[in-house]
Amino acid sequence: MSDKVKRICRYILYAVLSNALYGFILYFLTTWLAGFSLLYAYLGNIVLIIWGLATDEYVYKMYQSKKLVRQIKREKDAETNYRTILWLIDSTVSFKAVLYLFYIFILIAAQIIDFYPSVVNENLGNFIFSIRYSILLLMAFDMLIGQFVSDRKRMKEISALFKANFSE
Repeated sequence: MSDKVKRICRYILYAVLSNALYGFILYFLTTWLAGFSLLYAYLGNIVLIIWGLATDEYVYKMYQSKKLVRQIKREKDAETNYRTILWLIDSTVSFKAVLYLFYIFILIAAQIIDFYPSVVNENLGNFIFSIRYSILLLMAFDMLIGQFVSDRKRMKEISALFKANFSE
């Protein structure tokens, strides 16, 4: 197999496994919280989306940090750790992409269930219907976080320019 095909297969495998794991976690969290209140289930879904986006940002910053590189260099098995992290970077997609893919599947599944309600049992159908529009929340939070990051970067640049101009 060519290297490109192997990489694509790894991406697909990672996305499928990540989506399944996220789906199971979300299903059990939602059904557990729905036992207390539907509002709690809804808020739990929002918290999980925000957690996923924040974790994705954190992982990218961590991979780019010089602190991580220094820490790896200090370890006894630095070369193995270096190759492992490089493999992780090369063979995975962002968790944000996994979230988008998951909620796209949910949107499609909800529409199919709308057409054929007998396709799934009632509990799974209710779960899918309860989170079908979560992709809108994901998009809104993703754009909001992106805007904050962009604004922070811009404000740092403005601050540096202001300090430079002030010190003249």
